Amino acid sequence: MRVLQPTRARVHRRVTRPSHRARNGTGLALAAVLAAGAPSSEARAQESVALEELSVEAVGTGAPSGTTTTAGTIGLIGPTPGFGAGRAVSGTKTDTPQLDVPQVVTVAPREAITDLAATRVDRVFNYLPGVAQQNNFGGLSIFSYAIRGVTTSEIYQNGFPLNRGTPPPPDAQNIERIEVLKGPGAGLFGRSDPGGLVNIITKQPTAQRFVEFGNQVDSFGLTRGTVDAGGPLNEDGTVLYRFNFAAQGAGSFRDFVDSDRLLVAPVVSWQITPDTRITVEADIQRNRIIFDRGVIAINKQLGFLPISRFLGEPGQSTYQTQNILQARIDHRFNEDWQMRLATHFATGTLDGESAEIRSIASDNRTVARDRNVRDYRWDVAVGQADLIGRFDTGGIGHTLLLGFERESTDSRTLYLRSNFRTNPYALDIYAPVYGQALPPLTIPRNNLERVTNTALYAQDQIVLSPEWRALVATRVDIFEDSFRERIPRSQADQSRVAASPRAGLIYQPVPWLSLYTDVGTSFRPNIGPDAAAVSPGKSLKPETGQGYEIGAKAELFEGNLLLTAAAFRVDRQNVLTPDPNNSGFSLAAGAVRSQGFELTAQGQLSPELKILAGYVYADAVVTKDNVLPVGAPLINVPRHSGSLLAVYEVQGGDWKGFGIGGGVRGVGERPGDAAGSGFVLPAYIAADALAYYRYENLRFGLNVENIFNTVYYESSLNVFRVYPGSPRRFTGSFTVRF
Repeated sequence: MRVLQPTRARVHRRVTRPSHRARNGTGLALAAVLAAGAPSSEARAQESVALEELSVEAVGTGAPSGTTTTAGTIGLIGPTPGFGAGRAVSGTKTDTPQLDVPQVVTVAPREAITDLAATRVDRVFNYLPGVAQQNNFGGLSIFSYAIRGVTTSEIYQNGFPLNRGTPPPPDAQNIERIEVLKGPGAGLFGRSDPGGLVNIITKQPTAQRFVEFGNQVDSFGLTRGTVDAGGPLNEDGTVLYRFNFAAQGAGSFRDFVDSDRLLVAPVVSWQITPDTRITVEADIQRNRIIFDRGVIAINKQLGFLPISRFLGEPGQSTYQTQNILQARIDHRFNEDWQMRLATHFATGTLDGESAEIRSIASDNRTVARDRNVRDYRWDVAVGQADLIGRFDTGGIGHTLLLGFERESTDSRTLYLRSNFRTNPYALDIYAPVYGQALPPLTIPRNNLERVTNTALYAQDQIVLSPEWRALVATRVDIFEDSFRERIPRSQADQSRVAASPRAGLIYQPVPWLSLYTDVGTSFRPNIGPDAAAVSPGKSLKPETGQGYEIGAKAELFEGNLLLTAAAFRVDRQNVLTPDPNNSGFSLAAGAVRSQGFELTAQGQLSPELKILAGYVYADAVVTKDNVLPVGAPLINVPRHSGSLLAVYEVQGGDWKGFGIGGGVRGVGERPGDAAGSGFVLPAYIAADALAYYRYENLRFGLNVENIFNTVYYESSLNVFRVYPGSPRRFTGSFTVRF
């Protein structure tokens, strides 16, 4: 057998493009604005529209990890040099040049993850423009964040949902790249939110044999060991593998808060024939952490307590497990048509105990807490089938994607609480005395839920001419939910059918510049406890949303630097809001809007200098609610936020391999709760620094997070749950590759 190699571009038709000098005034003006660093227009005065052949994921030969794919095929993108982001899969579900995608897709490649010494993906979120952390569930989850001012929990791994149940935060060790799709993604991914979503691409098998060992320590007590290995398993190279491992124990700047984590992630691929490949990968995680709700605000003011003050109970750990198995079959029928069949199975658990603040006495120092015992279980099965083909109709090129998806998720939640009114489990926040007698668990919740979803979707990427491209897509979801609350007794069943259309138009006046517009819709059923939080016999309407944007993308410096600019508006309806006629219940009657603009830049300014930068202005407000006034800002969403990460690496001479860089993160003032109480989190600017040295197969690194020791607060849920940011942290790392 032979290993399938990348295919050749096949020209279906040739269209002679006029010289750029002969273009209209608009094209000349746009070219003049971005001419610095752009590729020569004369060199591409004539351009052919090439509808390239399809290929199964081909083995990369120039890098020690990952795979490469032919443009426009179904596949995962492998290693990219520096901070490059010229291609993405999350915008179209195919490996497509960014200039041909009518949405912003911000990418954090593997080098950015390594340079930041990130062990979890939320560390990388700090440098992904427009991504704002929301409730972190006591440190157990990152599945609540906002993109472009719209809260979501949508995180995917290789196109499959990760946010079913309450899994541990994804470890960064087996991640090749993180893609953030801005704007509605329901046309491909289904039930989601109109602000955007995150798609994690994992490391894939490699044809080059290697083993890399790593170690990492920090000033808060982290000790972490990693392994990354890959290569062929047989002589002819048709069976390849990748194996990632991470194990760590960690302390924290928070008193009494520590954690342990384990990741095992093997991947095996088999090139059965030149046209068929099977890939199977697993992701097994174990996580233990002290549940920690952060600090509290006194009279809506922060700073009375040190950010290290722990207000739970020491030693009350929570344990999480997640077992994922993904399998893919890629088959090429001929040079124009390709198929992918893929499955995703996941099981997980969450068990643990915690003490959480519910109220504060009039003395502003004695808090009442309740005792919480959680036992969660979930099982997920998802199947996908995609067919992609390329063809012409009357001189118009098409890349057609047809897909089918079926999901089944079963979950069980057992949640026991004490009554803080009758058993306050009190604590003096200024002089805490821990280890009190545990109060009885008198408030039980026990529920079962089954969610099934069947979807059909279609997408057509259309080449109208060398200058004009279009994208049209739609997805139809048939959604069913059965929720049973066993204690207390209640139930909620719902069946929904929803279509999520999407359309975009791209104009390329010069080869390195795209002007685009895009519109799409979203659909998210209200499920789980929310579905039961209505008057008996009623069901909640699903949340719906619309997203609109207009923008520009430019690739400069021979395509090594990607610049994007976009103006957006997102509207969201049927948001949960309290029922004014039924205390303790909700209605799907609210509405919110977020509008603004964003600017991003990422890639290489030169072979030595790489950057990842962006600024976002988001005016996110309530437009309809039973309690909040129209115009009230949304929780944890700043109007202004931005970041810059820049790294300079010497490319030659005695200092070759030495890199130095830093980052700045700025976040504006934002509401600290959803009740419109006037509690706000203050604005902050935090700076980071890094340095590393690569010599042959060795890499030594030093990172300093928050070098000026700025006191800041990342997010909050209310005045009793405020999550402080990390003070100054030193992290040392070392890797050796054989």
